[in-house]
Order: sequence, then structure tokens, then C-alpha cells
Amino acid sequence: MTTIMPTDRNLRNAIAWIEEHRRGDADIKGLMAQASTRFNLTPTEELALAKFYREEAASR
Repeated sequence: MTTIMPTDRNLRNAIAWIEEHRRGDADIKGLMAQASTRFNLTPTEELALAKFYREEAASR
């Protein structure tokens, strides 16, 4: 039986996972790509994730 999670929970889990795996100069774009796959984010959630890390991703 499949568990259906609310989309906001997927996004929150992805952000938490990224924050746990960041180390100094970690590749934020790579972590975002991994989190998208790992948490099966929808395109809308991926955009929200990109918006959340926009400034940081642009500076690297």
C-alpha cells in the first residue's frame, strides 16, 4: 500500500535533508537535485525549493 504525503511535507523533508548534508562549500545545486529525486518532488515543489535557495545557489 502506498503512502500519500502532503506536498508541503515533501518540500519540508527535502529542505531538512539538504541542511543535514551541507558542509561548508557544498554544491547546493547538486544537493537540490538529489533531494528532488530522493523525495519525489513535483515540478511545483522543485520551483519552491529553487526559490528557497535562490540567493545561495546564484552566489555559488
